[in-house]
Amino acid sequence: MTTIRDLQPLNYFGEEFTGVLRAVGWLGRDQDFETGRIGSEFYERLVALLARPYQPIAFAGFHECEVCQFDGVCGAANLWVPADGFIMVCPELILHYINAHYYKPPEVFQEAVMVCPDIASREYKRAFLNNGGRLITKFRYGG
Repeated sequence: MTTIRDLQPLNYFGEEFTGVLRAVGWLGRDQDFETGRIGSEFYERLVALLARPYQPIAFAGFHECEVCQFDGVCGAANLWVPADGFIMVCPELILHYINAHYYKPPEVFQEAVMVCPDIASREYKRAFLNNGGRLITKFRYGG
């Protein structure tokens, strides 16, 4: 997996999306990251959103945690969280990073997760489209 600092433009899915996508939780072994305690409400909401994340762009394969010393856990999905004029994307391993490595996501991400509509709702789709998702669906579906 690519290592990208929190809230930096995310080019992992293509350069054409760097204007609307921001990275959160793209951690690696040689990267410093914020640590600390987080609220259980945030963590529980993150778990709920990651239960069936929307995958407008997906890649085959998985990524193993590079921060673990031995036998890191693996993940493949990403969570797309609409924010104010952009979309934050985190790997599903964010749950592991929080639990095992005390990773503390940026406050703006925590706030966006707390107000993020349920993934299967019309409100989520509307928030996704209105905060940069139209560009993604345009490329995905050729529209």
